[in-house]
This record gives sequence, structure tokens and C-alpha cells, in this order.
Amino acid sequence: MTSGAKRWPYRLLIGCSIVLSAGAQLLMKAGMLELGSLDMVSVLKSIPGSTAHLLPVAAWVLAGLVLYATSMLTWMGALAKYDLSLAYPMLGLSYILVYVGAVIWPRLHETISVSKTVGILLVLAGVFLVTRSTSNMQKS
Repeated sequence: MTSGAKRWPYRLLIGCSIVLSAGAQLLMKAGMLELGSLDMVSVLKSIPGSTAHLLPVAAWVLAGLVLYATSMLTWMGALAKYDLSLAYPMLGLSYILVYVGAVIWPRLHETISVSKTVGILLVLAGVFLVTRSTSNMQKS
């Protein structure tokens, strides 16, 4: 078993993957909201001509896809070191980041609710239980 000091770069990979994945979801949602604000008839009519009004959509979505691809690369690095039964539940933390990010970022117009917050707390409790039980098994 490797020491905690030797495993920190892999923990950093899991953390980066979670943050990048959450950021990707927020950016892609922003792009889709931008698309929703456009009149689809005018969008379809403009396809042969200028599509400059689609640039904001493309920018948000492309940024999200770049973050998502980077997240996948960091995730593969994390999988090289950690058991899938430990690493995969950690991705549940991205739900929390997406929820908080969507509420904080005014562009997304998300609201806080008791049921969503309770659900997020349950996800957090589940991640805690999985990581705690996995670390206890590694010690024995």
C-alpha cells in the first residue's frame, strides 16, 4: 500500500475530474439556455448565410466540451490508481458542485429548494460512507 503522501497526486486527479466535470455541465447548460433564447426559425433560415448569432452558443458549449474532455483525462489517471468502487462514488460530489454552481450563477436562473438540498446532503452522506468503508477495508 502506498503512503498518503504518495497518493496525493491521484487524489488531486479525482478532485480535478470532479471540478472539471461540474464546470463542463454548467457551461453546456449556459450554451443551451443561449440557444433557447434564439428564435429557431431565424436560426434555420440563417444557416446558409451568417451564423454569427450562434457564436455565443458555440462558445459556451465548446468550453464545456473542452472541460469535459479534460475531466475524462484526469479521470483515467485516477482510475489507474484507485479501485472503481471507491473512485466512482466520488463523482457524486460533482452533483453538489453543479447544484451550488447553478444556484450561484445568475445566468442559469436555478433556485434553492429544501428537497434538492436534502437530496444533495444524502449524496454527500453516501460518498462519505463509501469512502469511509473503503478506507477501513484498506487498513485491515
